[in-house]
Amino acid sequence: MRIFLGLLLPLCIFAQSYGLRTLVENANKENGLITAKEIRIKAKQEEMEAAKSAYWPTVDIGASHSYVSPTNIVNPGQTSSAFATVNFEIYDGGRKSALLDAKRFEHEAALFEKSAFEKSITLEIVHHYYGLQKLKATLQALEERSVELSAQIKRIKKFKSAGLSTQEEVDKLQAEFDSNNYTMANTRLELIRSEKNLQLLSGLPVSQLQSDSFKEPENVRFETFENIKILEANANAIGEQSNAIDAGYKPQISISDTYNKSRFDDTVSMGDLSGDGLLLDHQNKLMISVNMRLFDNGKMAKESEAVKYQKLALLSEINHAKKEQQINYDLSQKSLETIRTRLKSAKSALRAAKSTYDVLKKKFEVGLIDNIAFLDALTQKTVAQSRYKETLYDYEIGKSIYYYYAGKDPKEFIK
Repeated sequence: MRIFLGLLLPLCIFAQSYGLRTLVENANKENGLITAKEIRIKAKQEEMEAAKSAYWPTVDIGASHSYVSPTNIVNPGQTSSAFATVNFEIYDGGRKSALLDAKRFEHEAALFEKSAFEKSITLEIVHHYYGLQKLKATLQALEERSVELSAQIKRIKKFKSAGLSTQEEVDKLQAEFDSNNYTMANTRLELIRSEKNLQLLSGLPVSQLQSDSFKEPENVRFETFENIKILEANANAIGEQSNAIDAGYKPQISISDTYNKSRFDDTVSMGDLSGDGLLLDHQNKLMISVNMRLFDNGKMAKESEAVKYQKLALLSEINHAKKEQQINYDLSQKSLETIRTRLKSAKSALRAAKSTYDVLKKKFEVGLIDNIAFLDALTQKTVAQSRYKETLYDYEIGKSIYYYYAGKDPKEFIK
């Protein structure tokens, strides 16, 4: 039984380990904010279907019952009637077409909005994912430093017992050990906070993470941001709303047919003349109507002009957003080049710090240098380890940002 549990435990631990792609894909399915965007798309789809239905004839039915007092030959005491009306707009100046196109553009904008939001969530997950990796690397370096300090404290205490060292040296090492433990505690707290944020975004527990990275950027084709496409779709929708308003100045032609069925009670008769003979118990009415707005003091024209100004404002935003994306794209390229240089420097610094620490540790253990030089070398090695790991993860974040500003979905470039 113990052997079985021993084999099962590593499998359970691995089952709780998630990679970056898994976190992103689960967020796309489980994140409540993304779900809200999907619901909005459905709402816009229904609005578009409603606009399509406007092309169909309308059928209305109704019924009424009335009491009249006093009565006369043409006004019976009780009248029950029912009717059915079919109405069809033959021509509306293009209003329905413009409104349908506006709804199509709004639906398109909603699709782009969801895609853009998913990419932004991906970037957030990437930042938290590699932020966690940074914190874990820092914590590991601090734990190694703690182990080393603990070993040196024990060694110095033995020397003190033998009269070869002083309490001051023990106290300095102990102070460094306690300070290191405090830094570790803060790092663990920040680690927990980052894990909770990442869990909120992805919908998955993230105590165990796999080590993923992004592909190196090669032959990446620049594309327009979804945020710009949203603005373009909204501008087109507003343009169609202006067209719908302008359609009000064109002829409006419709045809309708109404069938009415009535029943009369308490009718009045005058000699040989009976109300039943004068009142129609059924009637069919076919009507074609044409109307056209001739004057409204420019009301609709001004409304249309106001909407056109809204479109012009969006077009100006689009122009600015395109320039902004291009600038951020260029900067992301430069940032990658800078991080590559920093990574090379951090690697050299780590190699030098390790060499220096190994030499000074041996000298400290044989009493050739004091604890100040040793602690400085230990600190430099710890800092160099953390900085190198941080730079590695910053490079991965930099690649995701580069893909983002290239108009791509960073998720597609995870190895």
